[in-house]
Amino acid sequence: MNTLYKIIPFDIKHGNCGGSLVQFQQGEDAENALPFSIGKVLVSSDMQPGDVRGNHAHHETEEIVVALSGGCTFELDDGKGTRERVRLAACGCKGVVECGSKDAAALAPIRPNPETPIPNHSDTQPALLLYPHVWRTFYDFEPGTVLLVVANITYDEKDYIRDRAEFERIAKTWAGLGGSASP
Repeated sequence: MNTLYKIIPFDIKHGNCGGSLVQFQQGEDAENALPFSIGKVLVSSDMQPGDVRGNHAHHETEEIVVALSGGCTFELDDGKGTRERVRLAACGCKGVVECGSKDAAALAPIRPNPETPIPNHSDTQPALLLYPHVWRTFYDFEPGTVLLVVANITYDEKDYIRDRAEFERIAKTWAGLGGSASP
């Protein structure tokens, strides 16, 4: 069981005219309910295979990331020695592949291990829930990758931690990850 993220499978509805639809919404009783209220929505596109994005953490922001097309690898860590890697891909791509590792040396950029898949069924769209207090870096973008990011709060630069040394210093004071990961 990982501790830095959660995979959320959103149900896919297939139309009788072809195509498919994935919806997610607020509300505890709603089908495909989000674990938080929506503060902002971002779309990230035009990444090149050699690009590296992210390289930050948040004090309060939780994010749900969905690969609308393509995919990429996320490296996540809590600044206290827990490190994990996960590959997120759109349905119909290479699937979602977990490459978790608590070994710092294993976090060098590598291709994901296709032998440890997180189920990517044809009737669900996997989404990655990223908690606050987690340093996130994403890379190894497939051509044409488009990521949809839904966050629980509006943009506030003060919520970002962009300096790795500062993150490691602050991480020592945190009791946990915060957000919906908190007990």
